[in-house]
Amino acid sequence: MITNGIWGKNKETAEKLAMKLKTAGLNTINISVDAFHLQFIPLEYPRNASLASLKADIENVKWNIALIESINATNKYDKKTAQILKTLQPVGIDANTFKIVPAGRAIQNLRQYLTPTSLYGPCEQEPLEGNTLTNPESICIEPSGSADICWSLPIGNAKSVSLRQLITEYDWRRNPITRILVEEGTTGLLKLPEARDYQFREEQYVNKCHLCTEIRKTLKLHYPNAHS
Repeated sequence: MITNGIWGKNKETAEKLAMKLKTAGLNTINISVDAFHLQFIPLEYPRNASLASLKADIENVKWNIALIESINATNKYDKKTAQILKTLQPVGIDANTFKIVPAGRAIQNLRQYLTPTSLYGPCEQEPLEGNTLTNPESICIEPSGSADICWSLPIGNAKSVSLRQLITEYDWRRNPITRILVEEGTTGLLKLPEARDYQFREEQYVNKCHLCTEIRKTLKLHYPNAHS
């Protein structure tokens, strides 16, 4: 489970919730702490959540870190994240790091830091993706219930169908969007008849993820599961 740790606002409540998660079978929890999340959440919340998780004896407890370049980079965001990690060192847990996905506010606010890469080729070679389209190893549950296997790419809604059923019945070949992404890559979506009016200008996009999220917003009108 990946969480921003907001449930750590109250130490006692956090400990009770962590124990419930442990009892339910949760064995891994990654708590987001970086310059981006902590603009909105006090540091004590994820700290309390981590300590509660450790006290509940959850097997794997780690920080989840979003970076622009690296933990040793000199840009102001990664420097701030390094400072945050230093402050949290007494907790005594390791950190998982990943690079910012160029979507949403990241495109609006961080574009100057993002290096453009090729838009062509299968998505599975993209960092963070791995085999998530063909064999999902993690699911993001949106407040709406949308169960996403990649950035705003749903396989169904967990409020109407059990998460177990969504995962066990998932087959990337059945969904034209995931099939194209696996077999052709993001630019393959441009060949769909429903995308004929999409204004594609290659220089607009940072990488495949950026193009993918943008074109799927348009395709949602015709393919409900194209974008959550």
